Order: sequence, then C-alpha cells, then structure tokens
Amino acid sequence: MEKKSNSMLDGVRTVFVDLDDTLWWFTENSKVAFLHTYEEAAREHTMPPYNLFHDIYLKRNNELWTLYHHGKIGKDYLVNERFRYALDKSGYDGDCDELGAWMNEEYLSFLATLPRLVPGARQLLQRLQEHGFEVNILSNGFKGVQLKKLQSAGIDGYINRLVLSDDCGITKPLRGIFDYALEVCHASADTTVMIGDDPDADIAGAHNAGWRTIYFNLKNKPIAAGIADHEVSTLDEIV
Repeated sequence: MEKKSNSMLDGVRTVFVDLDDTLWWFTENSKVAFLHTYEEAAREHTMPPYNLFHDIYLKRNNELWTLYHHGKIGKDYLVNERFRYALDKSGYDGDCDELGAWMNEEYLSFLATLPRLVPGARQLLQRLQEHGFEVNILSNGFKGVQLKKLQSAGIDGYINRLVLSDDCGITKPLRGIFDYALEVCHASADTTVMIGDDPDADIAGAHNAGWRTIYFNLKNKPIAAGIADHEVSTLDEIV
C-alpha cells in the first residue's frame, strides 16, 4: 500500500487502540489458556480428542464473535454457547451445558493472567506517551477480563481510559460505541485516530464515525479501499 503523507495525522491528540491482537497477543495467549482449560477438564471428565474439540471450538467461536460484533447476539449467549457447542459436536457424552459453563469461566480467568504482548506493543505505547498523546483502549472484550490483561502484561500504566462495549451496550463496528468513546474521553473525531487489527470492527467502524485510522494488518486480512488512512504489518512501522 502506498504510504500517504504524515500530514494526515497532524492535529491528532487522542489515540484509541484495540486491545486483543493489537497490543495484548490474544492469539498466542489463547492457545495457552485453551490447552490449560482442556487439561483441567480432562482431570475429571472423559474429553473428546483435543484437536477435534479445538477445531470445532475455534470455528464456532469466530462465528459467534462476528454475530456479537454486529449486535446479533448478546455476551451471555456467546460465552455459554461456544464451549457447549464444541463439547456437543465433538461427542462429549456428559452434560454439555454444565461443563461448557465451567470451561468458559476457567478459560477466561486463566486467560487474563497471561502476559504476552504483540511484538512492539510496549515500545509503541512508550513512544505515544513520550509524544504526549492521550492513549485509550477501545474494545469489545469483557469487563473484568480486559483490565486484568493490561495489568498482567504490565501496560496498564500507559492507558488513560479503558472503554468497553460492556460499558455502553454497543459493540464495534456500530457507530454508537465510537461516539460514546469520544464523549467519555472528552475527545473529538477530527483529532482522534484508531489503531486496530480488525478491518471491520476497528477500522471500518472508526472510519464511519469520522475518525482517522491505522490498520494493523497482523493476519494479512484484506480491507476495502479508502477505509484505512495507513496500513502497517508491524507495530514498529507505526513508531
């Protein structure tokens, strides 16, 4: 992608950053938490083969998060359904609802303790802080989990405010959460930039709200032309 002049970012005072897979490395931390949860469940239950269970879970979880982003389902349905569904479809012969609920709670609790960051995340936050930007998190992640992630990774001190979809009942990419974020952070769209890894929830959502955008294309996902003001494949490029 051809780089545009840095002048497009002149006047920016407020930076919103997505958390999962933009700063805190959800993809890698989740692998550890999922295996831990499976092994803990296997201590008391006869579990389906790990690879089968994991593959079914990942596919269903991605489907559910897409629905959740667009307000088609609620958080409770998402967290209750993903492990229940994987257990049911992989052949577990016990109570899928009961074990699924326990696994979800164990997974989220353990996940939030893991510290691994996306390469360059800490350096990016340090540089933004040095240059006087107000840095906030804007995330669809769950209240009570996202703050613990920041603390576990040791980056909570760089963040001015954690703004979550749980706070307002609206999820990215819907316009309402972006307007809400500006209101609670006393910011304006014309002096705000969004950095995120999801072309839909983060970048299209922020663009449609009138924000400037930097698309962190961590997973090599295409994005429609004109949505991202900048596109980078590493956080070092932003620095």
